[in-house]
Amino acid sequence: MKKNISLISLIIIVVSVLPLLLSSFGVDLTTEIYIMAIFAMSLGLLMGFAGMVSLGHAAFFATGTYTVAILGNFINNLYILVFAAIIIAGLLALLTGSLFIRTSNFYFLMITLAFGQLLFALAWQLEDWTGGADGMRISATLDFGFGEINSPLGHYYIMGAAFIFVYILLRLFVNSPAGKITKGIMENQSRMIALGYNVRVYKLIVYSLAGALAGFAGSLYGYFNMFVSPDLSYWKFSGEVMIMVIFGGVGTIIGPALGAGLFIILQNFISSYTERWQFILGVILVVLVLVGKGGIIHWFGYFRDNFKTSKGKNVKASSPVEEEKEVIT
Repeated sequence: MKKNISLISLIIIVVSVLPLLLSSFGVDLTTEIYIMAIFAMSLGLLMGFAGMVSLGHAAFFATGTYTVAILGNFINNLYILVFAAIIIAGLLALLTGSLFIRTSNFYFLMITLAFGQLLFALAWQLEDWTGGADGMRISATLDFGFGEINSPLGHYYIMGAAFIFVYILLRLFVNSPAGKITKGIMENQSRMIALGYNVRVYKLIVYSLAGALAGFAGSLYGYFNMFVSPDLSYWKFSGEVMIMVIFGGVGTIIGPALGAGLFIILQNFISSYTERWQFILGVILVVLVLVGKGGIIHWFGYFRDNFKTSKGKNVKASSPVEEEKEVIT
């Protein structure tokens, strides 16, 4: 519990202080990272705590963005638009998930891919509503009722606060009985069935929650980018967020957020020096997965454990009493 409070406090401090150290471009980039971090954490919940790998998760992100874009033409109330984006994306996840969770592994991956491509085709074809291939501008403004917020710093703190809120929410869920049961289902589904748990119900809860959070991230992206196109629902975008999760570390909450930061930074900075930035990302991914111990968060744990082990050995080696005890035993 103390570790969770310490980590949350550290995140709040970093989010609060970071704008003082960044340029205007850095503030904008970090704002985007917070939005993508929420998106990555929602998929990380599916992959790392429920064992469901989806290639159509971007469909819920796009649903949230299109909800703000379309309803924003008739309503300019931030609370209603964001709430509608969460509800619509969550209900879509609930309806589709009730069918998708009946499959598993490769079949689940493929059916989510097909679902994402279906929404991509709909966004492409429904030109009157979505603008088709050209996309559409978002007319809704970021206004909490105290005046429109236009400054980059204002956007930064709003997205940063949303990121902290989602992190705490996911932390509470993972540590709740439902979260622990879901993790148990991923590790040993047969045993959980034998204990009397309805595994489909818990999988559906996680899938719906992940979809709703992806829709929330999509609504924030709409206010940040002020534009939406069918590319947000394309399978490539789902693949990118999956790479973010793997970069950061599957099976953790903060890991996908770190992976989102690494991915966006590499994409923006390395691409300004070379057109082969995707090759560099691929190399890093191979190193993390095949050579390393997992994602960034797992590397931190690996080096920390090795440091403690080596430090412990040094202490023993420098103590004649401990050496003597080892010889006697």
